Amino acid sequence: MTEKTDRISGELPAEDNLVTAVHRILHASPQPLTLAKIHSLLPTAYRSVTLMELSEILGRQVAAHVLCQYPKYRSAHDRYWDRTMAVHVGDLLRSVLQQGPLPWSMLRRRLPIYAQAAQAEAVLKEQLSQSLLFRYPRMGRNAERYGLEPCDPKEYLRRELERVFQRLGHLGFSQAQLKAGALELLHDEEWGVPAEAPAPSQTSEIPSEQLPIDQPTIR
Repeated sequence: MTEKTDRISGELPAEDNLVTAVHRILHASPQPLTLAKIHSLLPTAYRSVTLMELSEILGRQVAAHVLCQYPKYRSAHDRYWDRTMAVHVGDLLRSVLQQGPLPWSMLRRRLPIYAQAAQAEAVLKEQLSQSLLFRYPRMGRNAERYGLEPCDPKEYLRRELERVFQRLGHLGFSQAQLKAGALELLHDEEWGVPAEAPAPSQTSEIPSEQLPIDQPTIR
């Protein structure tokens, strides 16, 4: 009985430790990994496990909802990760936007096909609600865009000021005059503060000697 117990206790931790090693690899990875990649990252002590054996172990972890299995992309092999598809799609969105803000139509096209079908728009809305991504208002006829940083109002101010300066330039003002005037307004202490309403006038008392004298009624 003791020998059987010792044998079982010596066998189970081997797979448990292998599973722990797999979880450590996937937790450290910024993206899902293929079976071959996971195998290559295993500690030397577990390299003797075959790809088929490792696949069976990963399959049991997926069935237990501990790991997630991802569709094939960029290769003909399934991938595995310890995070859900929503987390993965969010990472993909932020990765694409590293190059700069994009409208949704372009952002969606740059996602893998499987991510486009995985409720990417719902993930985008969730990222916006958590301030992980930011919405940029429309500018002219352009569609609204999405970016990694909050929208900078200077981009919009510059566009509007160019229009104002152009319109006022037709009235005869030079660019130098308009810029100087704009700077004066910005430095004005009352800039942006609504003008105070005039205090209500108080009715002054009229001296009794100035009051009109009632005239007798002529019959």
